[in-house]
Amino acid sequence: MSVVFTLLAVFIVGYYVFKKYNPIFLLLFSGLVLIIFAFYFNGTQIPNSKFPHDSFLNVFLSSFDFITQTFKKELAGVGLIIMSVAGFAAYMKHINASAKLAFLANKPLGKIKNKYLILSGTFVVGMALKIVISSYAGLLLLLLACIYPVLLALKIRPITAVCVLSLIALDYGPKDGNSINMADMVGQKDNVVGLFLNFQLYSVLAYVLVIALLIPFYFAWIDKKDRIKGVLNDEVQTLEIIDPKCPTFYILFPWLPVVFLFATYFLGIKLDVVSANFISITLVFIIEFIRHKDAKKLGEDMMVIFRAMAEIFISVVSIIIAAGVFAQGIKALGGLDLLTQGVLYFSKEGEFAWFAVLLSISVLSFLVYFVTIIMGSGIAAFSAFGKLAPDIAAKLGVAPITLVLPIEIASCLGRAASPIAGGILALAGFAKVSPMDIIKRTTPLLLIAMIINIVVAFYLAKTHAYVEQAKTEVIQTKVKI
Repeated sequence: MSVVFTLLAVFIVGYYVFKKYNPIFLLLFSGLVLIIFAFYFNGTQIPNSKFPHDSFLNVFLSSFDFITQTFKKELAGVGLIIMSVAGFAAYMKHINASAKLAFLANKPLGKIKNKYLILSGTFVVGMALKIVISSYAGLLLLLLACIYPVLLALKIRPITAVCVLSLIALDYGPKDGNSINMADMVGQKDNVVGLFLNFQLYSVLAYVLVIALLIPFYFAWIDKKDRIKGVLNDEVQTLEIIDPKCPTFYILFPWLPVVFLFATYFLGIKLDVVSANFISITLVFIIEFIRHKDAKKLGEDMMVIFRAMAEIFISVVSIIIAAGVFAQGIKALGGLDLLTQGVLYFSKEGEFAWFAVLLSISVLSFLVYFVTIIMGSGIAAFSAFGKLAPDIAAKLGVAPITLVLPIEIASCLGRAASPIAGGILALAGFAKVSPMDIIKRTTPLLLIAMIINIVVAFYLAKTHAYVEQAKTEVIQTKVKI
């Protein structure tokens, strides 16, 4: 019955998400109900409770105490980190530093003769920018302003241009919110750089390499097919290319937190992401004051940062908190443990369950992929299922990161495949096409990317075994030179 209740809970929540109910409310409320229900159903104790579980009132109070503890933990940990990243990103946008970086990054593309190779170049440049401009929708809007007009001027069809931009999908790097959340899930929130260099980088490079090679052939074929069918045979229009107003050296500013994090990592100094962001903001403040000689402007700039931190709390951090409560409810039902044991049945006792590992990576990745398509955002799906993955990884005998990473990548690919995702809607609006016109053209490449994601994750799982004796210890990752 535990499995039935687990699947039923996931189905009901998914159904109401599909019906456009607020996911934060759904995850928080359903998690609360599941935690209480699980206590009476199978006796699962509510974690970190200061109340004895001897009456319904105390169980009820304990469930809310768990929610309170979850808020405190996430706000003081991954929530603060993500808010600091959002504040820095908003400030870079406010002073046009990120727009200037995107504008100058597209200039080498004009030297490429073949327009389909230009599309590959655009994809690679966009993915490189993703390490410093971590917001998917935010980066796409910048590219629409800076690179999209260049693509149209080079006689590339609008629908083809926005399809390629939509593929700049992966969230990665030491200052990305998803990466920070992932590090926290596996108990290594102070080792984001190490996880990036030793694990995430492999998935990102494999994705970029394969998709960049496929883009020229695939979109040449798509354009030819569209011309034969007379589908979206649109006129290419020329848009004005705007150079953002700020000094050229401002393109260095978005890189500051990344430089500080990598430099301190290799020097053996522990610098957290929050400190790196605020040190960077302070340095930019000093340069902005020298440039404008206006202290009042710095006060206004600070409000831009805090406003962005508040907005990201509503849109991201609150979902992470709610998903954490829901994940605890699902875990408390016990169905997940039974499903994991069922998967482990395929393995021999005492040996690595490689079939079980591959099956788990595939099922969880595609589950998160399809849930994200429905929701239009990968945050809730990744946060909910990602928090369950470390326990499954321990039972499978692999490092937790090797099961959480493919789920994180799948949530990014699912967002790029969703017709209701903010970034896709923005692209469709610029190109004056339906979001489904973009999705239909990019889905084959995204499914190929899912296969790459699973293959790389399986390779990492096989090369990074989870040591039984060290289950309570943090897995130390060192850069392999």
